[in-house]
Amino acid sequence: MKIGIVCNALANSGGMERYTLDIIRGFVSAGHELTVFTRKIDRSLYEATLVKTVKINASFLPKRLRDFYISNLLPGLRKKYPVDVMLGCCRSRHVDVVICGGTHPGFLKATGKKKSIFDRFVLPFEKASYQEAKYVVAHSRLVEGEIRTYYQIPVQRLFLIPPPVDLSIFKPQKDEGEKPCGIRLSSFPQLKDKTTFLFVSSSHARKGFKLLEKYFENTDLPIALAVAGRPISRKDYKNICYVGYEKNMAALYAQTDFSILASIYEPFGLVPIESLCMGVPVAISENLGCKDYISKAVKEEFNPFSIDSLDNAIRNCLNRKDSMTEASKKGASEKFLVDFSLDKHISKLLEVCELARKENAN
Repeated sequence: MKIGIVCNALANSGGMERYTLDIIRGFVSAGHELTVFTRKIDRSLYEATLVKTVKINASFLPKRLRDFYISNLLPGLRKKYPVDVMLGCCRSRHVDVVICGGTHPGFLKATGKKKSIFDRFVLPFEKASYQEAKYVVAHSRLVEGEIRTYYQIPVQRLFLIPPPVDLSIFKPQKDEGEKPCGIRLSSFPQLKDKTTFLFVSSSHARKGFKLLEKYFENTDLPIALAVAGRPISRKDYKNICYVGYEKNMAALYAQTDFSILASIYEPFGLVPIESLCMGVPVAISENLGCKDYISKAVKEEFNPFSIDSLDNAIRNCLNRKDSMTEASKKGASEKFLVDFSLDKHISKLLEVCELARKENAN
């Protein structure tokens, strides 16, 4: 099958871009021919050597207008570079299958943001892309619910397929010397002799740092918050410290007791999955899409708008620490409720592509 993919960038940047790289490897491995339509290409990537690329120059436009521009070019590009099925891995019309990692109205509702002038253009554009597509793929039940609520997509056109996660990258360490880490949590005085919760974030406002800051800095419990990724402004916390940016996240997870994410809106959420692969249990916001794929034995959930709910979850983590940690160190099938393998994902996605291909052929 000739498969086209339109995406923002063929690069290892955001979540949807990483997902695009995953499915490129999967499709090619399954014997399919791919053409990628994008405005940015990292030629050093292995995946870029596997596909035909069509670079679309949109740099002369303001960033917010580029999706509209590229979308309008797609009908002509599909004639010039024929494909059997076109997948949309970014906001775009004129695609056969939309891959949905989150919806804009869902984001606005969860964050409580008022509609801007830009939103008044984006919302009808996004609605048209979903309603015009032959099929829509949602990565989580949270997103599936948003698509039904906001876009009234009939159930026969909507597929729930969990995204692939490379579980092999994150494995519990048997020997600390095997995987060196530039950060040693034991060197931070705020974390000494305390149960440590690791907060990995590049967007603190959306990931819920404000709630965590208020709770951890005022609690009398023997706990501390280690922040990795984006720096925080203060350095004088008693129970919170910024530990830096670490490329070898697997080794960082291995040094903590729990990981925590208090996201206001998270259509999927890879951090808890990575954490559990390392045998580290999680405390997560009930607004994370991935929560439905995680066993209750290894997680505690809380309302990201309630400090009392967070307190209850933290206390449950402390009370269940031994059992949660033991369960987290078990095999993937015992802590995850779905198969995150790339092969499984590609198999399901190809079923949707085949349905779209047949409709296009008629």
